[in-house]
Amino acid sequence: MAFSHLVGRWKLYSQRYGAFHAALSYVGRWFPTLWKIIGRSVTAPYLGRWLRTQEVKIVNLGGGSNCMAECLTVDTDPRADAYVDATTPLPFPDSSLDAIFCEEVLEHVDERSASGLLAECFRTLKPARVIRVTTPDLDYFLRRALQGEPGADSELNDVFLNHGHKHLYTRGALAGAFSKVGFTNIRFSSYRDPESKLGYLDSHADRFMHSPDISMYVEAEKP
Repeated sequence: MAFSHLVGRWKLYSQRYGAFHAALSYVGRWFPTLWKIIGRSVTAPYLGRWLRTQEVKIVNLGGGSNCMAECLTVDTDPRADAYVDATTPLPFPDSSLDAIFCEEVLEHVDERSASGLLAECFRTLKPARVIRVTTPDLDYFLRRALQGEPGADSELNDVFLNHGHKHLYTRGALAGAFSKVGFTNIRFSSYRDPESKLGYLDSHADRFMHSPDISMYVEAEKP
């Protein structure tokens, strides 16, 4: 049973990416340092083909292994569709993307890198298109701590010190970061918000079994 499942996965990945890409990305899971060296070159043909042939271009930025049919999932994780380091310039032409979805990524880079990433998102989005970002809600954790909620101190320390987090945002600070690079119509949303154009892509709370309330959901538009 396990062998047949493995064969099925291999067929799926080789059909989608090509055998060379599929094989080396699997190797990259065991040797991440090697993948950092070869990942960009290995996945470049798939990325180029997607850019040439995909009509509606939605990028799942920093999505790791959370690959979805309707998106191009990019990350340094070898399980993503294409190798992209979110702290470097994005490999997309100016005004070429229809939407960007960035779930629980921004907190994993420092504030300066996050500002650069948002600027890159602004550059690559088409005018009048939307970006959706989710990230831990610092206001939520602070409010619980100040109100003396049971376990709130431990939660606050955990979100700061664990999970590879480098910078957390209040709602005001994140809205300011969006505005600084040129985004407008900034609004706060909710998990799987039916009023959102991209809310249907939210999955982190379900995949990692946590309350959606610990995150904020922000959308903004490129004018």
